[in-house]
Amino acid sequence: MPRLLPSMPPQIAALPQDRGFPVPWVADWSGNTETIALDPQDGRILACDCVPGRGRAMLGVNCAVRQRQGMRERLCGTCGTPITGHLTMIGTPDMPYSLEPALHIDCALFSLLACPRLTRGSERVGVVVMDGYTLLEDRILGVNHDRSLIRTILPPALGFVSGGVLDFLVAVIPGTAQRFHATEWLDANRHAATTPSPASTEGHA
Repeated sequence: MPRLLPSMPPQIAALPQDRGFPVPWVADWSGNTETIALDPQDGRILACDCVPGRGRAMLGVNCAVRQRQGMRERLCGTCGTPITGHLTMIGTPDMPYSLEPALHIDCALFSLLACPRLTRGSERVGVVVMDGYTLLEDRILGVNHDRSLIRTILPPALGFVSGGVLDFLVAVIPGTAQRFHATEWLDANRHAATTPSPASTEGHA
């Protein structure tokens, strides 16, 4: 009997694929060049010229440019299209913040049921649903002697004047957010995830 997966939303089916499985819009791609650029709004930023579908997908690594765009414009981290309703984030049930852009409900369902990393650790995975969030900045201030990066989290007003390089945006989850264990949230939404999908369950989301 085939494993039941949610129907692949058309916006996910249109994504570039890696080993037969759709690659999240926010994912980084190999062969890119990262540079430090000066932005009139953000000051010094980490710029990336990767192009989805060109090179090899760097699964589990986000493109800094698309991550910041997704956070600011409420674009789904999986499919890259606007979210007009509730914002759904996958992480842990008690996470205070997230560096992953929010997802559509159907994109979150697909990821939770198809991604091996999430299905294998489902007892530790949580889903947070909210109407909005506050953004902070993850800035790179320098490099340690062991070549590890010196980072700090700052509000935007301080980030600009810090001189640090803006890497990612951090979504601070509000106290009004609804928090669920992934299995609990899946059970409540399984009615939307009962159509077998031809996609392989060995890929990544």
